[in-house]
This record gives sequence, C-alpha cells and structure tokens, in this order.
Amino acid sequence: MISAPRIGGRCLLAASLVVAGSCAPESESRPNVVLIVVDTLRADRLPFYGCPKNTAPFLAELAQRSLVFENAWSPASWTLPATVSVLTSVHPFQHGVGNANGLELGPDDEPIPVNCVPPQLETLAETMRDAGYRTYGIASNVLVGAEIGIDRGFDRFMKLEDEAADAVNTVAESWRDELLGDEPFFLYIHYFDPHDTFHAREPWVSILPTGDDPGWPDVIPERDLGTHTDLDWLLTRLDPRPEWLGDTRAQDLSPDDMREIMSWIRDAYDSEIGFVDSKIRALFEMLDLDESVVLFLADHGEEFYEHGDLTHGQNLYAETVRVPLLLHQPGPDSPHGRVTTSVSTLDVVPTLRGILGLPASAQDQGHDLLAASEKRPVVSYLPDESGQHPLGKDLRSIVLGHYKLIDQRGHGVELYDISADALEQHNIAEQYPGVVADLLEQLDQIHQSARAYPRTTRLPEPPSETMREHLRGIGYAGGD
Repeated sequence: MISAPRIGGRCLLAASLVVAGSCAPESESRPNVVLIVVDTLRADRLPFYGCPKNTAPFLAELAQRSLVFENAWSPASWTLPATVSVLTSVHPFQHGVGNANGLELGPDDEPIPVNCVPPQLETLAETMRDAGYRTYGIASNVLVGAEIGIDRGFDRFMKLEDEAADAVNTVAESWRDELLGDEPFFLYIHYFDPHDTFHAREPWVSILPTGDDPGWPDVIPERDLGTHTDLDWLLTRLDPRPEWLGDTRAQDLSPDDMREIMSWIRDAYDSEIGFVDSKIRALFEMLDLDESVVLFLADHGEEFYEHGDLTHGQNLYAETVRVPLLLHQPGPDSPHGRVTTSVSTLDVVPTLRGILGLPASAQDQGHDLLAASEKRPVVSYLPDESGQHPLGKDLRSIVLGHYKLIDQRGHGVELYDISADALEQHNIAEQYPGVVADLLEQLDQIHQSARAYPRTTRLPEPPSETMREHLRGIGYAGGD
C-alpha cells in the first residue's frame, strides 16, 4: 500500500486517492457546511461514474475539485431508513425507522403511530447546533419531516410535499440573507427529483442523446412485469405520457413496445438528473458554496428491470444501493481525487466531526472518510418493520473488497464479484462457499456488536388536504 501523507495529525486514505493539500480548511473561522441529498439517484447515471451521457455537467465540474468515492453504498434501498441512517450514523436495524404506514394514509384513514428517531440518538443537526452552527433544513420528500423526528436540532426546517427542485431553491433563496449572516450555518437540502413521477424535462430530454445507451442493460422481463411495482402503475406516472402509448396496458405491450417505453422512461429519468443538476448549480451560486464544506450524495438508487422489478425498496442490488458520494472542501489545496475503497453514507457524520475538530461519538457506526482506513465491510439492509416484504423477512448485504453478498434470511444467499460484474447479474455463491461463510459471519458480528435502540413511535397530526393530494398523486396513499 502506498504511504499516506499525514496532515494535521490526520491521515488520508491511500492507494486509491490523488490528493493535494490539507484535509481541513486552515482558516481559524469555521466553514459553512452543506449536505445535499438527491432522492433516487443511482451512481451509474452520472458522467463521473461512467454514464455515457453528460447528465450532470455541474456535478461533473464539482467532482473535478472534490473527493469522489467510487464505491459508496447506502444503508438501505428506500428513503426512510436510509435518510435516518445518514443523519445519525447508525444502521437501520438500530434506529428502527422502517415503517411508513403511518405516513401513507388515504383521505379516510385513521391516523396510526409512525416510527421516529429514538430520543437516545443524536442527529446531525443537533451535533451541528451544539457546535455553534445555525441549522437549516429543506426536505422535499413527503416522508422526511417532523413526523419521524428529522426536524430535531434545526433552527428552521421546511418539509415540502414532493415538490421539484426549483421549489426547494425558492425556500433557500427566501432564507438567503439570514443564511449569509455573521455566524456559520449548516444546511441540509433533500431534493426529490429524480424520484417518480418521471417528467420529460426540457431542454434536457432533447439535448441528451437518446436511443441505444451502453449504460443501460437490455433487460426486458417476459410477461412478468414486476413483483412489487406494477408497470401499469408506473405508466400512469409519466409526464407527459407518450402519445403512441395511448391507453395501452402493460400486459399488452410487445417486447419492442417494452423496449421503447423503457427507453422513454430512462430518458425522462436522465432528464430529471439534468434538471436537478441545474438547480444544484443555482444553489451553489446563490449561497457561494465554493467556500463551504459540501457533502453530496443520494439516499438510494433506482431499478429499471435489472433484476425484474422497477423503482426501489424491494432489493439490495447495486442499482438501488450504490450511490454517488462527493466531498468538497474550500480552498485551492483541498483534497481531491478518486477513492476506490468501499464506503458508506453512514460515514457522513463522523467525517464532518473530523473536519470540524469535534469529538468522536460512540454512537457513530460510520468512519471518517478522511482518516486512515483499511478495507472494511460495508453493509446495507432492507428493514421489514411492516411485514410486507414479499420474501417475508429482512434482507441484508455486505461488501468487502471485490465481493458482495446478499443474505435473503432463510431464502438463500447471493454472491457477486462486483469488480467484474458491477450490475450483479452472475451469482457465484455456489463456487465460493468459504467466502459466503466468512461474509455471513461478518454480517452476524456487525449485527451483534451494534446497539439496537428502543423502537419509538408517535401519533402524527392528520395530513392536510394538500398533503393527501400529494400522497394520492405519488402513489403513497392508502384507500383509493
């Protein structure tokens, strides 16, 4: 292994990192800190992760002057458990926020208790507030709000109801003068795009090349149009719905029709990425974020039939849990380059502690991304707090080196060589029983060594009619 330079008592990840300068700003003044989360953004649809389209020109520019973590993994494949884990640095099985039933009510449903962040856990906003930062948050996913305790520690917190990125920026702009005051601020931004509904955003859907794209596998299911998310449901969530489709239902589509509609959906998804990229650029310009510490990531990814399903939250394959992760620090000598070691978005909180010189916390299950680190296991979970998963049990996965194992808890295991099979299409578990046994043992050790916090629930206020309309519109509402 290449020896890593030591700067200020801290040691950068070696072997896979090109770095210039120090880990932290040299100024005595504390930098502003911004956490930008983009919902449902898979890493491989960004140009600096190998996408053949330039879907995100601003983020590609930012990547050139940032640390890019090439193999970053989300703790979960859907928003609630993943986001709470990012903001607390504990695993989903520890915090227990994995049941959205109380947040997904129809207009005639009685309120029911929802999981929320256990009071024993400190959130990132509380950490930053206690460090003397003014704290602001804007989340545009209907599941991320006060109901689950995400607002704890924020001086100002606004939950938008699945609004587009321009609405998020409008709120940020209304706070601009306050944000740019004398004291440093912490800002958490959670954009909803490119979560479905999939909009064909102009001009991006027109200027991005279409047609055959080597970045998308040609995987079209035979008649089985999804075990969890029905394509018919998704076809109602296209804006605009392609004219040629008319009133055709999914089961009536020919294989050629399937390819055409999936190409349309993927192009729309890519255009959503271009749209949110433009809004992130605008946010940087509005708040002069080049002088801030900025962490950029996704909560989870999205599946387009790579494993026989659509959207997310039903498995732990790469398309739903491999996410982008960038760390930008101010100054011409800030660290930049690419890190190939597998990391987790659990690492956000301990990394910010390290950059800001805050004491370590026994709560953190993640690691400081800038501290010396050998190859370590990275785990993800699909919590089944509601008992609704089709397999009937929780799923868990572990990445260590070039191996990834998915444990279906009594329904078999899958092993992939992700260095040669990035989309996890070839299960090699039978060929390597020793690797399987070792990774299962490590999964058990992680689970047994981490503290599980008492499950905490609260009865939320009944949703407003506006909220109910949004829930109905995005497919989260019960009843009709």
